[in-house]
Amino acid sequence: MKKILLLLLVSLGAFAQTAESYRLKAAAHFENGRYKEAIAALTLAIKLNPKDVKAWRNRAITYEKTEKFDLAVKDYLEVLKYDPSGETLGAIGFDYLVLEKYEEARKYLQQAITLLPTNINFRYNLALSHQYEQNYALAIEAYDEALKIDPYHTTSLISKTRCLLRLKQFDKASVLVDSFFVAKRFDVEMLLFRGDIKLHNGAVEAALNDFNRAIAINPEDLTLLIRAADCLAELSQFDEEAAVRKRIVTVMEKQGETKEYRAINYGLLGFALYNAFLWEEALENLSKSISLDPSATFYFYRTAVKAKLKDYVGACEDLKKAQELNPSEAENYEGYFADTAEFEEFYESCMGGV
Repeated sequence: MKKILLLLLVSLGAFAQTAESYRLKAAAHFENGRYKEAIAALTLAIKLNPKDVKAWRNRAITYEKTEKFDLAVKDYLEVLKYDPSGETLGAIGFDYLVLEKYEEARKYLQQAITLLPTNINFRYNLALSHQYEQNYALAIEAYDEALKIDPYHTTSLISKTRCLLRLKQFDKASVLVDSFFVAKRFDVEMLLFRGDIKLHNGAVEAALNDFNRAIAINPEDLTLLIRAADCLAELSQFDEEAAVRKRIVTVMEKQGETKEYRAINYGLLGFALYNAFLWEEALENLSKSISLDPSATFYFYRTAVKAKLKDYVGACEDLKKAQELNPSEAENYEGYFADTAEFEEFYESCMGGV
């Protein structure tokens, strides 16, 4: 009997040691970014010891690293059986948030907040769950609760400002943004918001200054570049606008943006070049836009460019195409050329075929 008991104890000791060794191997893999190998090692550890909470938790964290949040949730739910702590509940809430399961996210985040009421990340994530569902008023209330804990929590301030702008509460957003900068704090997104507020108030040049300051810090931020280009267009600074839009198409190609996105921005560059009287470059970029995603608007702009270049046959073909693609605007497209003196020769040439 003593021999059997001894063998059992030795066996259990070896069993526990083996599970621990796999967990240690997993830690080494994790530290070196070998997440697939870490998951495999942790899976073996769990098979050997299904109650190894550390292994379950570590595998959940590793799944998060590989963006397998559905699997991470399953592991955290196992952890919850043994460790119903605020940290575990908050982790589950976060993963559900990433998975866009907002009701489930709130369920666990609210429980986490009950246990750890001063954890600002849980409150921030709770607010995000409302914001992502476009419940901006509820999101603002939740951000306010987070800001009671830390009035200088930058991400909460930024997200609250974004919600205020979504609700078109520009005065409140302006007060928040101004207080941020008065406190001698700095953030590129707050510069973007301040620029947007100035645009709303009609201060285009002041808005452009803010966008340019932000671009100096993030020179490849497409949102900022597009805002600046739009301001320059509104100010009729077409050469400068074209220069910025050239930067936009360079960045978007580098970042691998969608075909539709590229089409729009090549088209806008073409239009800026048209306004800057650079006909050949305008034609090249409008043609790129149309080749990516045929659009009535850019066929219409290319009509004007070809007319400027005296390619009346090509211009007439483009006008027909624009009218085919957008019949509701067909009369307006034709009317523009009929009513614009500089296109009189083209219009007379084309009307026989339109």
